[in-house]
Parts: sequence; structure tokens; C-alpha cells
Amino acid sequence: EASDQNPEEDAHNLTPAVLDQLEEVVEQLLTGLRDKDTVVRWAAAKGIGRVTMRLPQLLADDVVHAVLELFTPIEGDGAWHGGCLAVAELARRGLLPPKKLSRVVPVVVAALAYDVRRGAHSVGAHVRDAAAYVCWALARAYGAEVLGAWLPALAPALLTTAVFDREVHCRRAAAAAFQEGVGRLGHFPHGIDLVTVADYFT
Repeated sequence: EASDQNPEEDAHNLTPAVLDQLEEVVEQLLTGLRDKDTVVRWAAAKGIGRVTMRLPQLLADDVVHAVLELFTPIEGDGAWHGGCLAVAELARRGLLPPKKLSRVVPVVVAALAYDVRRGAHSVGAHVRDAAAYVCWALARAYGAEVLGAWLPALAPALLTTAVFDREVHCRRAAAAAFQEGVGRLGHFPHGIDLVTVADYFT
């Protein structure tokens, strides 16, 4: 767990040798976000959050940038899932600068609809579930003055997942995130009515 020391004060202790070790640790955590095992991706995401919390702002921004680089078409579903978990952890800890929302929100909207065919079946439910977790974390981390501009993109995507996703846990997660947004932000048109009607049993 983090100490009470200010991250900017820690910067004075970042000698070249420490920076090299830190870079290696962060690289291992980023690799863990792509791991084939869910438990490893979860642990790596939490590690990203804890390490970033102790970094000076400039280095923390570098970590956030590296996490967002996971969301590309060439990456597999594991990287998208791990990336969503990491973004949620960063947001939950207040480590995601508002200026990054212009990159985060389109990625989250895409992740809420992530569905890739593989042979006779498709994969992506874990990505959609993690994307809903990101939305829940964003609603808790930002006020309406920051997140309000992005609600026209996030709200319909969440509502669509809450109502139409074929996996019940994805519908439940999206409904919970939608409800969190309505309760905390209050900028959802007909939000209370929609929460009442469009729950995960729909």
C-alpha cells in the first residue's frame, strides 16, 4: 500500500538505477495485462494502479499513455480486458487526468461492444464486463463538470449493453454503471426512469 509521502517528493529518490528498475517493473506489469490468465491480468492492473500512485506526474502520464496503447485492433481480447481493468484502477485512484478522457471514452465505447468471432463462437464478454467497470469507476472519479461532455457517448453505449447484451453478467455490470452515473452525475435524460426499466433482467 502507498505511504503518506507525496509522489513529487519521491521524485528526488529516482536515481538512474531506480528509474531502470522502475521501468522494468512497469514493463512487466504491462506485459501482465496481456496475460492469458484472468487472475494475472487483474493483479497486473492493480499493480499498475499502485505503482502509478507513487510516481511523479510526468512518469504517471507515461504509464497511462502505455496502458492506452493496448487498445489497438492488432491486440487480442486479453489485452483489451487487461487494459480496461488498468484504466478502471487508474480512474478509481484518481490517476487518470481529465485531458485523457478524449482517448479513454472512445476506447470504452468500443470495448462495451467488443465481440470477436472465433470459429463457431465469439469472445468478448469479459471485455464488455471490464468496460462497464471502467464506466462505473469514471462515474465515481469525476464530477459532472468533467465527465458531462462525454455522457452523450457513454450513456447510450451503457444502456445498449444493459438491455441487449446476451450475457447476464454484462447486462448487470452495465446497468450498475449506468445507475452509478445517474446517481452521481445526474446528467442522464430520463435517467431514473431508465434505471427502473432497463435493469439487467431486461
